[in-house]
Amino acid sequence: MICNPTTAIAFGAALVLCTVSSVVADDAPNAGDAALKAQADFVALRDAYLTRYKPLFLTSSNAWWNASISGKDEDFAKKKDADTAVLELHSDHEFFNKLDALRKAGEVRDPKLARQLDAMYFQFLPAQANQELQKKILDIENKVEQVFNTHRSEVNGQKITENDVRKILKDSTDSEEAKQAWMGYTSVGQKIAPDLKAAVGYRNTIAKELGFDNYYDMKLTIQEIDKDAFVELFDELDALTREPFAEIKAQIDERMAKKFGITKDQLRPWHFGDLFFQEAPGMESVNLDDLFADIDMIELTKKYYASLGMPCEDIFERSDMYEREGKSPHAFCTHIDREGDVRVLCNLKPNMYWADTLMHEMGHGVYDKYIDRELPWLLREPSHSITTEGAAMMFGALVKNEDWLINVRGLSADEAKKAVEAAQDSLRIEKLIFSRWTQVMVRFEMAMYANPDQDLSKLWWDLKKKYQLMNPPDDLTLPGYAAKIHVLSVPVYYHSYMMGDLFAAQVHAYAAQKVLGIKHPDKTCFYNQPKAGEYFRNRVFGPGNLMSWNELTKFATGEYLSAKYFAKRFVK
Repeated sequence: MICNPTTAIAFGAALVLCTVSSVVADDAPNAGDAALKAQADFVALRDAYLTRYKPLFLTSSNAWWNASISGKDEDFAKKKDADTAVLELHSDHEFFNKLDALRKAGEVRDPKLARQLDAMYFQFLPAQANQELQKKILDIENKVEQVFNTHRSEVNGQKITENDVRKILKDSTDSEEAKQAWMGYTSVGQKIAPDLKAAVGYRNTIAKELGFDNYYDMKLTIQEIDKDAFVELFDELDALTREPFAEIKAQIDERMAKKFGITKDQLRPWHFGDLFFQEAPGMESVNLDDLFADIDMIELTKKYYASLGMPCEDIFERSDMYEREGKSPHAFCTHIDREGDVRVLCNLKPNMYWADTLMHEMGHGVYDKYIDRELPWLLREPSHSITTEGAAMMFGALVKNEDWLINVRGLSADEAKKAVEAAQDSLRIEKLIFSRWTQVMVRFEMAMYANPDQDLSKLWWDLKKKYQLMNPPDDLTLPGYAAKIHVLSVPVYYHSYMMGDLFAAQVHAYAAQKVLGIKHPDKTCFYNQPKAGEYFRNRVFGPGNLMSWNELTKFATGEYLSAKYFAKRFVK
């Protein structure tokens, strides 16, 4: 099923909140005296702010990195102190009132200055509420991040890492072993749930103090997203993917029941090869992990990005790639100083999951690296999490692309034939599964902040049943929602992955068809195509945060964000 292009584009246009004025170039040199004075006043405010903020930003960035790679109490204490200092700076009511007055007057007309004013306003806005509550939230977030970093799952009397849990869930044919591994990891949610409830209460109190119904609504506003159009978009995605997903889920159920020697009605969350059923279980005729068993994934990744004219050796030199005790078990990219110190954290293993993840994180890395360094410092960041996640997801998915497997991985045409067929089927299944999983996350967070006193475990498992067709565990009180770190540590963010997928499909199609003249986007991974690299650098990465995310989408592709390109590729 393909969505209606006109409808899809209308969704995109509506999703912009109120920042078009920030990117339409006014005739600043001919501005009147009021405008010139307002702009001079803002520049003075901005410069005073940056004198204080830039050193704090650098300290905070380094503290987060050090805590993530060590897991040590002293490093988390430094991170907490740094975050508190940033919070205190942004809590300055007098300073915020000046920003608010300038913004309401509408006299800062120069587009770069207006965009910086917006960026500062949205930095200060959430910090204007009760500072003690904000500090309590920071305490909880730091505590919880350390709990996740140091959590180890107990299986058969042994403490094992998240990578080990993933391997058991992927490979085991023993229901009891899979259940132990899944329960061992999910038990972190029991440690987190009380802190999450407290944080949600504090966040909602802050949002209401600032005039919002709840924290979810406040975060969407800060992200320049209109809530009604947002809900409408996810409703349309639900309708587009519901039937194709149900067909795939029936096939998965049959295969997983056979794998574990049980009936389909006995299937539970631990039978699907993944902690949250956000990824496709291994159903391929070819074991795609074998493609990476004896391969240097770092060298492949360097080779790929260099071929586009976007070398990333310098990023690898500053990065941390392999797991160890105390280190965060996840993966992320961070731009430490907005001056080029870009780093990636991974926990690499020789398999498809980590090949995708490494390409994904380095997608974030090259995005940050190639933001135009001539931009004002405040705008040297991605336009939105939607755009940077979109770019990263586009690059990560390429490890299942025929062009990538042949020209980057180095498979012969004969070797690639079966692998490519399996990889493409896997990618389509993966995208549909992820789309349904994102529905769970989006609907859960929205409902949780709207009514935090409801039975959150019941809400979670009801949504898992509705959108993922997942039979819940026997114990419905299990707080599986709290085992997903994003729910507490990166709130109201998960929609960025799905909207990023839409962005990725749209950018991929434009780069293939309009830049390279390739009719079918699936036929290219852009390897050894410097013209594509130039397009990414100049039209996607380079503008940084000079435009709202949807204006950037139009700048890069000629259209506002649409579901139609995602639907053409993955909904069949």
